[in-house]
Amino acid sequence: MANRKKLLGIYAVMSVVVVAVAFPVIWMFIMSIKSADELYQFPPTIWPENLEIGNYTKALIEAGIDKGLFNSLVLAAGTVLVSVAFSIPAAYALAKYDFKGKTILLLAILATQLIPGMAAIVPLFDILQRLHLVNTFSGLVLIYTARTLPLNIWILKGFFQSVPNDLIESAMVDGSSKLVSLYRVALPLALPGIGAAAMFTFIQTWTDFILPLTMLFNEEKFPFSVMLYKFVGDPIMGTNYGVLFAAASIGTIPTLMIFILLQRFFVQGLTAGGVKG
Repeated sequence: MANRKKLLGIYAVMSVVVVAVAFPVIWMFIMSIKSADELYQFPPTIWPENLEIGNYTKALIEAGIDKGLFNSLVLAAGTVLVSVAFSIPAAYALAKYDFKGKTILLLAILATQLIPGMAAIVPLFDILQRLHLVNTFSGLVLIYTARTLPLNIWILKGFFQSVPNDLIESAMVDGSSKLVSLYRVALPLALPGIGAAAMFTFIQTWTDFILPLTMLFNEEKFPFSVMLYKFVGDPIMGTNYGVLFAAASIGTIPTLMIFILLQRFFVQGLTAGGVKG
């Protein structure tokens, strides 16, 4: 009986925490389906008296938020593919082979995460300019890859360490090369780690604001996060908060879907990176 009361108490506390964390997103959705008059009503209504679905059609059709979503999808998908592809062999080598300077290399990879993002913007812009990649998606993918690669390597390193060496050695005895043993034996067992790394990379790229605002000049190339900022104080439409909240709600759907689909990998990735690394 005492254990049951304790369990109920834990569930009650967890429920309060979940509601508190999710409240900004829930309130954003509620505001997105309110009419313009009701948005400024005081005291505010908890649930709208009249549903205003038109905010969503205005955000998608009139404001062209769909173009921003497509650009964000291109950037996020491209970064996921490049970053995960490069992190797999690097993490495998660090997990399964001993070589001189390995510890220093691991610390150096970890130290890159200590550099503040804002401090690196000017040098990154200069590098992209020299490479003629300013105002291009490929330049941004290159920067995002450099930012996400260290964390992905640490996540995948933990998963590759958990793959038994006997399995890899057996494959090599049967004639597989090191590269073939990686892709046929180790990689399938590390799929949860790959899923976690892909999700981390996708969310970090999708939600970034400063880099595309700095590196992109053509509004046709603006991702969703920058386009959303352009809604505020628009000289023609003004600040239509109903459309703004509707656009923000639409933009949360891809990350929400990714999180729901890969939630299991996300938890395993945190454990592997934090404990086994």
